[in-house]
Amino acid sequence: MKKPVVILSLLILGLILLSACSSSRAESAQQAIYTSAAHTLAAQLTLAVGETAVAQLTQIAAQPTETPVPPTQPSPSPTATHTIPPPTATPSGPCNWAEVVQDISIADNSVFFPGGVFTKIWRVRNIGTCTWTPAYALVFAAGDPLGGPASVSLPGDVRPGAAVDLSVTLTAPGAPGVYSSGWLLRDPSGVLFGTGPQAQVPLTVQIQVALPPTQGRGEYDFALAYCSAQWSSGTAILTCPGSVDDPNGSVVLLGQPYLESRLENEPALWTRPNAAPNGSLLGGYPGYVVRSGDRFRAEVGCLFNSPGCDMTFTLDYRRADGVIVNLGMWREVYDGLTTTINLDLSSLAGQAVQFLFGVQNLGDPLAANAFWLAPHIQNVPPQTSQVLVWSQRGGSQNLCEELRISLDSLSQSIAQARSCKSGAGQELGSGSLTQAEQDQLLGWMVQLTPFDAELFTAEAAEPLTSYLTFNGRGANDAGDPQITAMQEFAKRVFLRISR
Repeated sequence: MKKPVVILSLLILGLILLSACSSSRAESAQQAIYTSAAHTLAAQLTLAVGETAVAQLTQIAAQPTETPVPPTQPSPSPTATHTIPPPTATPSGPCNWAEVVQDISIADNSVFFPGGVFTKIWRVRNIGTCTWTPAYALVFAAGDPLGGPASVSLPGDVRPGAAVDLSVTLTAPGAPGVYSSGWLLRDPSGVLFGTGPQAQVPLTVQIQVALPPTQGRGEYDFALAYCSAQWSSGTAILTCPGSVDDPNGSVVLLGQPYLESRLENEPALWTRPNAAPNGSLLGGYPGYVVRSGDRFRAEVGCLFNSPGCDMTFTLDYRRADGVIVNLGMWREVYDGLTTTINLDLSSLAGQAVQFLFGVQNLGDPLAANAFWLAPHIQNVPPQTSQVLVWSQRGGSQNLCEELRISLDSLSQSIAQARSCKSGAGQELGSGSLTQAEQDQLLGWMVQLTPFDAELFTAEAAEPLTSYLTFNGRGANDAGDPQITAMQEFAKRVFLRISR
């Protein structure tokens, strides 16, 4: 139904963690309440980070004659191929010396699921004065062998100045983490050499092993996998499962947690920081590859019988380059209320990230009993529907501005602002509606039928024309006051999210 509305007005635009432990009395009470806590996964996360070149070579030098032990299940032997003709210049320097020309395959920090098989290839040039023969070999030297062979002989001669592609087939370990593997060349006399100014730097490959989706609630269940995380407090690295009597803090899985607001039958993580002012606790989970449509869901608050509990909860993620980014921060006190978390992770799709759970005490250290109820990732590809389209055209600046608001299946609204002056237009910004805006939009949706409207306004004799398209689900026709209110609503949202 087309609704023309004419409004003459002067347009006025408006612009708009953690110290805690329970007392002996509180701990006893909590233990009594949580005797039915579920036993869970106890596999400890192993993060095997590659050693530095100096440390690796020191270890090698200390045991020059030791023969590396082949792995239990060796991978297929690697091969050395693709010999490249040498340049005409005659090299000079040490007899045995190598130079990395290029990483042909498997960039550092590539992500694999446990058991994933891959082939690492380095293109290496002989910059020494001696010819490498089949009596030379590529040997495992430091870090993690990644299921590779102890050594592999070169297939042919590599003269000084020539380059060769050296390949080795490896397997991602079963435990999630970051793994580095170092490889050196060995001459017929058993002397090891590599690259770098002193010919001592190994060829290296570093990978991330990420957990696939787990069985449980959602695509990834943080409660089920809590002992695969590495937990630490402000005073110590913690064991998992933890002890509620540990003054350094603890992490315990509760099968039927008694929250400050109710008794629950879903699992919760009881996270206690160290017993000191501003005590803290942090848990780093293994890498997870985010998919489009992933959402992080949990509920946070204080456990029952914890008066004086005052906690800050944080959720961060660590990128492959080590940078930590915050996803959210929530403060909870013992008041009978809790906070529900529902975060869209789609902007991280395709990235391998490490989620970090943090709590910090701001209140009574004896009452710092924080919980994460059913923390999990759920994949729900949103099915969006366009609810409101607003545009404004004209004026002295020949405006052409447009706002589109879409609603997904989770009742989350996303607004996109753009300029429509030319072609496909320029993106000006996007963002979620505030809770008040969301409530207002949903209110109109359940009341009003779909409509189109055209509105004319003027400021200092500068005509502006606005157009509204609204897709409601109600049964009532929109009146002029509602159309005017929707026009002002759209303009406020546009100004807020525009860059």
